[in-house]
Amino acid sequence: MSSNQSWRTAFIPAIPRLIEQYEADKMRLFDDSFIQNFFSKMILFQMKFKIIREIEIMMSNIFSKGGFGAILCRTKYIDDLLQTAIDNGIEQVVILGAGLDTRPYRIAGIGDIKVLEVDLPTMQNIKKEKIRKCLGALPAHITYVPIDFNKQILSEVLSEKALDTRKPIFFIWEGVTQYITEEAVKSTLEFISKTVAGSTVVFSYILKNVIDETSGIEGANSVMDYFKTKDQEWSFGLEPSKVSEFIKPFKLTLLEDVGASYYQERYLKPVGRKLDVSEMERVIHAKKI
Repeated sequence: MSSNQSWRTAFIPAIPRLIEQYEADKMRLFDDSFIQNFFSKMILFQMKFKIIREIEIMMSNIFSKGGFGAILCRTKYIDDLLQTAIDNGIEQVVILGAGLDTRPYRIAGIGDIKVLEVDLPTMQNIKKEKIRKCLGALPAHITYVPIDFNKQILSEVLSEKALDTRKPIFFIWEGVTQYITEEAVKSTLEFISKTVAGSTVVFSYILKNVIDETSGIEGANSVMDYFKTKDQEWSFGLEPSKVSEFIKPFKLTLLEDVGASYYQERYLKPVGRKLDVSEMERVIHAKKI
């Protein structure tokens, strides 16, 4: 996968987050004003117009029905978990496959937390250039750690100097697992299993039957075909009924496994939002025991 393709792919979840910032305060699921720093002035100008935003949402749902809503709700869910962890005293956060994640720059209280962003070196170089341009310098509380999950393991790149292994860690692994091998997924979970009790991980996964192209979910096969053409074929998925069994060898206990129905009841209905939410992806929240 080329560095340019990786950067373009990172904008797939970033665009919905940008559009969400134009929602009325009482309807908006989360605040992410920082995301605009990754977009050109032309795009930011275009997004001021409601008709442009509506067309973008429509095109997104043509490509993957409910994908737009799923990204928004996934962001909200992980934001809430991270905020709760910070409020409860977590001191270390590791973002695996950080992409254009803006949480280290916008979540309340995170400036006092040690944050490690782990990602492809080419992605990090572009992101750091953008960060320097908008902030003047890289934030002191963030360490950028380069990795290729298919070729390296976390223990090779995360040293004890970077993390205090005696304290719990909050891991975020969002929108990544489908792009890497099962071996790479297990290797990462193996690293997490060696952290102290009380560490937690939140990670998204694609349904196994989507990977097998047997799900029957509208648009799922088209999405699979699209990423094949971009040399980013999805290869890893899980069956929800087997999630607890899958993570058990890594000393993780399942706290939640959420998806479309949860998002509708928890986030969208309370504020009167009518958004399709894809069932292709779910999010796991697990704790090291």
